[in-house]
Amino acid sequence: MEKTNKLFLIFLTLGWIFVGCQNNPSPSTSPISGSTTPVSSGGNSSSCTVTADTSDSTTVTSGCTLLNRNASGCVSSRTGQGLSGAWLQFSCRVAEQVVTITGSAYIQLTTNDLPDYESNYFPTSSPCYVAYTTSYPDPNTIASHGVTLNIPMNPNTTGQSMALGPVGLAIDGVAIYDNQAAPGNNIFDELGSFDECQGHPDNSSMYHYHTEPYSISHDDDNLIGVMRDGYFVYGRLDQNGTLPSNLDSNGGHTGVTPFSNGVSVYHYHLNLQSGVNTAGASVSGWFLTTGNYYGTPGSGSW
Repeated sequence: MEKTNKLFLIFLTLGWIFVGCQNNPSPSTSPISGSTTPVSSGGNSSSCTVTADTSDSTTVTSGCTLLNRNASGCVSSRTGQGLSGAWLQFSCRVAEQVVTITGSAYIQLTTNDLPDYESNYFPTSSPCYVAYTTSYPDPNTIASHGVTLNIPMNPNTTGQSMALGPVGLAIDGVAIYDNQAAPGNNIFDELGSFDECQGHPDNSSMYHYHTEPYSISHDDDNLIGVMRDGYFVYGRLDQNGTLPSNLDSNGGHTGVTPFSNGVSVYHYHLNLQSGVNTAGASVSGWFLTTGNYYGTPGSGSW
């Protein structure tokens, strides 16, 4: 009997050891807090649905992968409305509809404003969350927002200052903000709060870009998006690969773009701006705007 009891205890102990090992998480699936390498920066996550219709390029900047976006599924609906060129480059996550408002033609863009890659600003319970520590942490998290912008199809040249909130839309469906922080904040402090792809959420959880969005453009002539006045915004470079030297006070100029069919058109570029943060350090960033529209912005809601 004593021998039998000893054998029983041995088997029971081994059973508990086996069960305990099965409950240990695999190190390969546990994100490391503060890691600067995302689990996936686009197209590779099976559970993060926002990455659908994207694939990774070979270009990686500060941990963010430049993404290829497959918009083939919405080309026919767009060309059927007479749209072409740059309008066909927007992700299918951006709905495009030609509408008439007070007798003028507009392209109505609708999006949920979610980025199409993983971010440390998604809630930690989200499959799109990835661990990453910024130098100036933003306390806000990303949430879906219904954004509608009416972009004039025939933009004018009656410019004005930009207001807070969306001033344009990137090709991935994320809102573009101007070069100002919310009242009381310093935009050059906020440069340190951006995630690896250079976006962050505001206090209403609306994700947005102020500067060069690395999943779309980095030191190139890529189309980034469109401003609410109807003029497109491109990367740092002109189509010929040179840095433009004649940008106006709005951050744009007239010239040929990758989607203007050889015709010179007005367009914006990323532009380098410098300032001082609250710690007294000089900081620079490639901003999407100078805070001014070249034309009159269309209406919008968000």
